[in-house]
Amino acid sequence: MNLTPDLTPEMKVTVGDLMNFLDESPTGAFAVESIRKRLLSNSFTELTEQNRWKLALGDRFFVQRGDAGLCTGIVGTLPVDQTGFRMIGAHTDSPGFRVKADDVYEKAGYVQLGVEIYGGPLLASWTDRDLSLAGKILLKKNGKLESRLWKSDKTLLRIPQVALHMNRAVNDDGLKLDKQNHLPPILALADEKPFTMRRLQKYIASEIGVTVEEIAGLELEVFDTQKAAFLGLNDDLFVSGRIDNLAMCHAAISALTSLPANPESTVLVSLFDAEEVGSTTMNGGASSFLDNCAERIAISGRLNREDYLVALSKSILISADAAHAVHPNYTDLYEPHHQNALNRGPVIKINAMKKYATTTDSSFWFEDCCRKAGVPFQKYIHRTDKVCGSTIGPIASTNLGVQAVDVGNAILSMHSIRETAGACDPWYMTQAMKAAMM
Repeated sequence: MNLTPDLTPEMKVTVGDLMNFLDESPTGAFAVESIRKRLLSNSFTELTEQNRWKLALGDRFFVQRGDAGLCTGIVGTLPVDQTGFRMIGAHTDSPGFRVKADDVYEKAGYVQLGVEIYGGPLLASWTDRDLSLAGKILLKKNGKLESRLWKSDKTLLRIPQVALHMNRAVNDDGLKLDKQNHLPPILALADEKPFTMRRLQKYIASEIGVTVEEIAGLELEVFDTQKAAFLGLNDDLFVSGRIDNLAMCHAAISALTSLPANPESTVLVSLFDAEEVGSTTMNGGASSFLDNCAERIAISGRLNREDYLVALSKSILISADAAHAVHPNYTDLYEPHHQNALNRGPVIKINAMKKYATTTDSSFWFEDCCRKAGVPFQKYIHRTDKVCGSTIGPIASTNLGVQAVDVGNAILSMHSIRETAGACDPWYMTQAMKAAMM
C-alpha cells in the first residue's frame, strides 16, 4: 500500500517558497528581515515599541524587537474581550556556532576562528562541510551607530576531521569531538603578516562598501553554504539547514498573509529568538514580547486591563516547533505506539511532565482545525525511559495564562547542520494554521 501522498501543485509552491526562505535566512536576523519584506508586500504596517500604537479594526501590523524577534498580526472585527486572541508562537534561532569576539589566531600554519556552541547542534554534522559567515555588522558613521546584515557568498570556513589513519577507532567508537580544541574552523593559511580580526574586518568592509574604521563591532554566525534541495526518487522529501525552526515561522507567516480581509478574531504571530538556549532574553519566549503586543492591541481598542485579562482567558496559543519523525535505522529509540511519519501532516506533541503545553482540550481544538482544513494529523509521545525536549509552549502558556497546544512537522536529523523533512508537510501545516486563525 502506498502511504505517501501525491505532491500537489499547491504543495510544490509552498515547499519551494519555504526552500527559498531557508536559503535566504542563514541566521535568525536574516529570517526576520525576509519576513519583514513579505509582510510589507502584503500591506502590513510596521510599528515600533517606542511610539504609541493606534490600531483600528482590520489593521495589519508588525513590530520587531531586537535583531531576531518579530510579532505580527491582524486586528479582528470583533473586540478581543469577546473573541480572545488566536496566537501562534515559533522561534527564529537554530543550533550552531557563534564566532567568539576578537578570536582569530594562528596555529600550525593555519588561521582559525574561535567559536562558541549555540544551543545543541549535532556537532559531527558540522565537520567536513563548506561553511561561511553571516551576521550583524555594527557601524559608526558620522557619530551615529547603525547595523547591517551581511552574508558571505564565498565559502570561508571548514572544520576538517582528522584522517582515519590517526583515528583508527572512529568507525567503531564514533566521532568524539573536544568542544574547545576540535571545533575551531580553518579560515586561511598563515602568511608572513600576523592575521588578526582586523584583516577579517577589512574583508567584510570591502564586501559591504564601508571603511574598516567604520566597523564598530561584529556578531557573526557560521552557516552551511549548501542550498536547500529536494530529495528522493519522487521529490517527496527536502533537505536544508535550519528547518528547525524556520519551517514553522514560514508556515505561520504564510497562513497569516493568506487570510481573507477582516477576520473576526484578532490573530497574532510571535517569532521569538533564543529558544535553543532557554528563551530568557528580551525577545525570547520567556520575555514580555507577546504579552506586550497583545495588551497594546487591547489598549488600542479602548479596553482596560480587566478587559485584556478577559481576552486572555478566551485565547489559545499554538506553539509551533519541529517534531521527531521515526528513524528507520533507530526505531527502538522511539515510543513504539507513536512513531510519526514524514508527509503525514502536523504532529501534536504530548508529555505528562508538561514539557509540551498540550492539554486534552487544546489537542481536540487543533485536531478540529486540521479536520476543517482537510489535512491529516499525528500525535507524538516520547519514550518513557528517555528525557523529552521542550518548547516555548509551556513558557508562553505560563506567562500569559492561556491554553496552548504544541505542534510541529516531523523531521529527521533534528539539530543537524542539514535536516530532512517531508515535502507535503509545509502545506499541511500552513492550511492547519490558517484554519486555526479563522
